[in-house]
Amino acid sequence: MKLPHALQISSLLLFCAVFSLGTASDGRASDGLCAEAPAATALPIATWGAARAFPYLHLQGGLELTYLGMFSPDALYHATSRASANTGSAPGEEIRPLGSQSQGGPTGEIPESMRAYVERVVDDYEPPAHAQVSAKSHSQLGAMTRQFLAFAYGHPSVILAPVHVATDSQQRVIISDPAGKAVHSLDPRGKTSFRIVSGPDRFLRRPVGVTVDSSDNIYVADSERGMVAVFDRNGQFIRLLGSYHGEPQFAAPNDIAFEPKSGHLYLSDTPRNIVVVMDLEGHILAQLGRLHNGTGELDFDHPTEICVSQGQVYVLDRMGTRLHVLYPSGRLVRKFELRASVNAKDKSETGLGVDRQGKIFVSSGTQSSIKVYSAEGRLLASFGRSGTRVGEFAAPGGLWIDSSDRLYVADSGNGRVQMFQLKAGP
Repeated sequence: MKLPHALQISSLLLFCAVFSLGTASDGRASDGLCAEAPAATALPIATWGAARAFPYLHLQGGLELTYLGMFSPDALYHATSRASANTGSAPGEEIRPLGSQSQGGPTGEIPESMRAYVERVVDDYEPPAHAQVSAKSHSQLGAMTRQFLAFAYGHPSVILAPVHVATDSQQRVIISDPAGKAVHSLDPRGKTSFRIVSGPDRFLRRPVGVTVDSSDNIYVADSERGMVAVFDRNGQFIRLLGSYHGEPQFAAPNDIAFEPKSGHLYLSDTPRNIVVVMDLEGHILAQLGRLHNGTGELDFDHPTEICVSQGQVYVLDRMGTRLHVLYPSGRLVRKFELRASVNAKDKSETGLGVDRQGKIFVSSGTQSSIKVYSAEGRLLASFGRSGTRVGEFAAPGGLWIDSSDRLYVADSGNGRVQMFQLKAGP
């Protein structure tokens, strides 16, 4: 039930007065994603079973995985703590997305105008409408307001069902959230977070794949519009790629990746069975695949996920059951089938990531787990299981592995993004 406006104000003033007498820690880290991992003398082993990825695991193939924290559905970062290893729970895991049966309280009823205290909202309308930006307070009053909103309304569901994820040079996490009609750029310190709103009359219609370039510009594959929308690091619209006299050049792009050495973008146009190579201005340099005439070295079959790692381009196709490894030029390095892959109906809930050692990570929406393969395609291990606690997943979607080997999992069914540190064992 919504509070009357006068009662909202009076309650807020009363809450602020009480809050000023002393504040309690909410379990979020003050230093971003670099939270210290819990100390441990031995690591549990994960092989083929449904192992919970918390607080740490030792995977076959000489890989260690440690839980770091999450962006929960309220779009705030919650780091792990030393006590988590003993209690088996972690800050933020009790926050459930809007529509969850286990969600208590009046979540979702928070006025839209008050959500600006969580994210700065950017409405990038197409002309003749005008873009609107709502301000967000970073003061102590802003922090108190967030506490009050959680007290009065429950935790607001800002993130609904993340699909793809990436990071920029400021360690902000870029999340596509088509169910929430938004792309979120979330600062773990809570200072520069913003949300790009999608929908009718806006430049962005249905966001799916996301990536960033060397200048932190954001590129969003728009599956409904058949184009790529480009925004600067502050969320302001720059241009559309794939627009030819206003008509889309792509059928339904699903994922996009940036290769920093060449400065090229790689886009999976799933219905056309091709991967498009572009420069940052949108000029098409190549179209990889058999195209219309059945020619070409590559035989993509509904390519969905793309990632770039250590100078190679990885393309997942055939409903998540096959992987192509390419040179940036598009020449094939190798391809192989993936064992125990996802159900054909879950192609949109499949994620792909590659670490610095060349190990390949693929998420399984049906099994709520993540599988790890060697560079040659040999299945090494699997971790995660269905559930709502940290280290558990519900239909995980996109994956991202940054330059420091931090793994980000778009935990779609739980409305959050979980983060883990990967470390190669001896």
